[in-house]
Amino acid sequence: MTPNPDLLAASLAEFREQPDQYVSVAGVPPEIAARLPGFADFGIDSETLVEAVRAAGPQMGPATPSWTPAMMSYGDARSVEGERAEAMQDGVAAERAFLEASFWYFLARFPHILHPAGAEAYERHKVAYLRAARHFRNPVERFEAPLEPGVVTAYLRLPTGPAPKDGWPLVALWGGIDVWKSDLEIHSQSNALLRRGMATLAVDMPGTGESPVPVAPDAERVIAALLASARADRRFDATRIGCYGLSFGGHWAAKMALLDRNLKGVVNVGGPIHHAFQPAWVAALPFGAKAALARVQSLDARADAERLAPSLARLDLVAQGLLPASRSAPLLSVNGERDELVPIADLDVFSEYGIPQDRLKFADDRHVASRNWRLHEAFVADWLSSKLRRGLASDGAS
Repeated sequence: MTPNPDLLAASLAEFREQPDQYVSVAGVPPEIAARLPGFADFGIDSETLVEAVRAAGPQMGPATPSWTPAMMSYGDARSVEGERAEAMQDGVAAERAFLEASFWYFLARFPHILHPAGAEAYERHKVAYLRAARHFRNPVERFEAPLEPGVVTAYLRLPTGPAPKDGWPLVALWGGIDVWKSDLEIHSQSNALLRRGMATLAVDMPGTGESPVPVAPDAERVIAALLASARADRRFDATRIGCYGLSFGGHWAAKMALLDRNLKGVVNVGGPIHHAFQPAWVAALPFGAKAALARVQSLDARADAERLAPSLARLDLVAQGLLPASRSAPLLSVNGERDELVPIADLDVFSEYGIPQDRLKFADDRHVASRNWRLHEAFVADWLSSKLRRGLASDGAS
């Protein structure tokens, strides 16, 4: 069922309850409204979300000048709350306040750094997240891997308790073009893995955050460099390493499953493989997605519009000659069948080429199955935990 473009929900709660009926929430751009239920699932107050978007002014949206300062004001307010909580030695309240502040700064620079104010929002986001991290049960440690022309920077978190004799099993994880290593989705998935006894290394995919290289056909070298350093680190069991990629990050996860068959388990949540890189699909994407896709390639969204589709076409794993392949590392692919950003057909490409994979589809869900996040977050963590157990084979998923 396609929502009536003239029907607007009065509240986010109404929009969430009947997503097939409403195209958006009154006063909220549809592209933003689609994301708000997921943000609410991470503990951000629904009414405040709608209030903040409406406060950005009549021409709302991340590309408008009023967007970033409006969202930053909410982040600043939560940061003040965090400082007060720390002064009162209330670590629980401080963690919650600074983590929420990091969310508002994320939203201020969303979907990518498009202007100087967005860069400032990202800097405040990192500060707020690391302030929250002081109070995490599993603290954050900076982890660096050498890579020309600089370094790959990741956030390492270790499980509680004594380390196994052979080192911790490890999952490297990353987001997509708009969700980066310290954003709530990656933080939450990291927590689920940590609870199951796996260490996590959160990194920015190419072209985002602190990544030293833009998106390009060989940009998986960022991930390869990180994994090489992790395998040389005695805190980790080099024979029990997995990967997780969210949204566009799922592209790099799937590619690593083909290139690094020593990985014990790889998860692709909503990643583009082949169909998403076709010119007709790229042309139909919303402007916000195109702007972020341009930025991750160091292109200008408007000046280089004609270069976007040909540049993305170079990433097609079929066009690169990586598919067909004889096998891959064990792979789990997850998505919603009504994905509006990546064709659901991409979830089946590996299977169509005869490569075994586990698949988890949500029939009535959208991109990255965001309405069922908590379900697949736990499923993914359990799946990776089973694959990273000592002694399991690594020659293909069941």
